[in-house]
Parts: sequence; structure tokens; C-alpha cells
Amino acid sequence: MVIQDSESTHTFRVYLPEATSVELVGTFTAWRACAIRMTRESTGWWSASTQVPPGEHDFSYLVNGASWVADYAASGVRRNAFGGWVSQLYVSEPAGLAPNIIIRGPAAAAVPLAA
Repeated sequence: MVIQDSESTHTFRVYLPEATSVELVGTFTAWRACAIRMTRESTGWWSASTQVPPGEHDFSYLVNGASWVADYAASGVRRNAFGGWVSQLYVSEPAGLAPNIIIRGPAAAAVPLAA
């Protein structure tokens, strides 16, 4: 499961009581290059909090350094190029920011795009 703590910080939680190690990997960690080590709780839940930039992201849990586990409680899941399942997460732009700007007219005034 993914819990949005603030506009950019998210907490990832997964129940894997038999695991000896769990890492959070995804597009926002450059997959294994910057994997985030999760912390085991006495109840068998693993958790990690991190900032995730706005946009669409894929992620997975790497269990015991070998098994890739999707989070079916996330925003969605899809098959990746290797035939496995990855979880999806969409993080919206912070409130008040216009994600798309068009410059129009001779005065070059910035006009936000209508949603």
C-alpha cells in the first residue's frame, strides 16, 4: 500500500513476514541503482518513506534480493517488458502550479492551458 503523507512524500508498506530483506525499487529510484531499504516492523510489515516527484511511476518490492513483488494495493499494476507485474503510482503536481504553459501573442504573456 502507498500512503501519501504530503504533496511529495509517500510511505510504502507491504506485509511480508517471512522476508529477511525488502527494498523499494522503481522509476523514482532508478530501479536497483538507488534502491531504498525498507524497515521491518515486529508485525511482519515493512515500510519506507521517500519523496516521489510528480508524474507517473512504476515500482516494485525486491524481496530477499531476488523476488520482485508488485503492490496490488497501489494505484494500479501492469505487465513490464520482462513479463512480470509492476505497480503504478501517479503523483500530481503540487497545488497552485500550472503544469502546462503556452506563450501567445506579441507581448509573450504566459497563459495556463485549460485542463
